Amino acid sequence: MKIRIGFLSTSYHTSHILMEFGVFKGEWLLYGSGPEIIRAFEEKKIDMAYIGLPPALGGIERGLDIVCIAGGHVEGTVIAGRGRSYDEIEDAVKQLEGKRVGVPSKGSIHDVILREIRRKICDFDIVNYNWADLILEDFIEGEIDAICGTPNLAILASKFGARIFVHPSKLFPFNPSYGIVVKRELVEDDRMMDFLIKHEWACNLIKHSPDVSSDIIFRAYNGLLSKRDIEKILVLSPKYCASLPSEYVNSTLLLADIMRDLGYLESKLSEEEIFYRDLIEIVHPFPHHYSLCYYGGDNNI
Repeated sequence: MKIRIGFLSTSYHTSHILMEFGVFKGEWLLYGSGPEIIRAFEEKKIDMAYIGLPPALGGIERGLDIVCIAGGHVEGTVIAGRGRSYDEIEDAVKQLEGKRVGVPSKGSIHDVILREIRRKICDFDIVNYNWADLILEDFIEGEIDAICGTPNLAILASKFGARIFVHPSKLFPFNPSYGIVVKRELVEDDRMMDFLIKHEWACNLIKHSPDVSSDIIFRAYNGLLSKRDIEKILVLSPKYCASLPSEYVNSTLLLADIMRDLGYLESKLSEEEIFYRDLIEIVHPFPHHYSLCYYGGDNNI
């Protein structure tokens, strides 16, 4: 029986490369958001998924028997809008005071980070959307003043006057923009090791060869994004790796504490409830390379 894999449209996920090459024989199922993927797990429609970790934490607390077995990318939340780029987050965010910021659904990683930034720096209105496409539409129409979401969303918004306010590494260091989450019963399935080897290979392809990988992703997208747009997305937030280092784990645990403060979680989750690191430590025994960047993001995109 094929493993059913939930994935998102986010262009820098390795799902597009693995599907395009056909190197992992799963059943690939597209979903619109992390919370939607968690519902698919709960309805037993999928066995594993690419997902930002905050929605997964909510599922785990509700008793969903899933676990994160690998990383993939960190620092994938971007704030952009009509305004200026700054080096310091405080200066950038103060532009938002009293304004409206569109962000994906409550409990998404972007929503959690944005609410923590609002708590620490200044007050602004947060407007949640179930579909990122609607955020872009409302930004174009002037219904919102800024957007908070993936590099995909930021690059598309830049076509309509948005500027990246601050580099994504400044918003919430090492935040787990996505990881590989599976039903816990699958950690002993031999196919998981096969998947992780190919996932790490694809992470390295994106990291070392954005020109090559953007061409592959362009084909997978069937022209919905230009090759140049994909290249910009890949370099805006260039921290790719499959490993689960302590920085990734600790950032996730900090996000879990913030989610409790926001009322999104009730209990304190342990590392063991969220992560199963044994497999990726076999595939990736050496130090992580998230921060070993060969190119960097551009606030002026």
